[in-house]
Amino acid sequence: MGQPPLEADLTSRRGRTDPLDGLAEAFFSEIQPLLEAPWAVAINDLVYSQTRGQRPPDFETRIQYARALMRLAAEDYETDKIVFEVRALLKPQSALREPELASRVMSMMAVA
Repeated sequence: MGQPPLEADLTSRRGRTDPLDGLAEAFFSEIQPLLEAPWAVAINDLVYSQTRGQRPPDFETRIQYARALMRLAAEDYETDKIVFEVRALLKPQSALREPELASRVMSMMAVA
């Protein structure tokens, strides 16, 4: 098993004249998937009218998807496990949009 990408990048910088040059860009590129989950959860606060902030154009669809996902998780162990893993930052937010799961959630949305 190899080094994690950022650690490998740090190792490859040894011996450079300026080993820190470009490190911030590499770091922020690597950390984006980890930051996605907490920010995605924070957007749910926008359901409250008193919450200030710009609502994305697809906000209503996101909320409907989240509600259907929670209904599905309440009756399906595998979905509940994925939701837990995303909230615990063990999996990226994109795991909630994998094609098979998304299809099941969309079916749940159609029933509502």
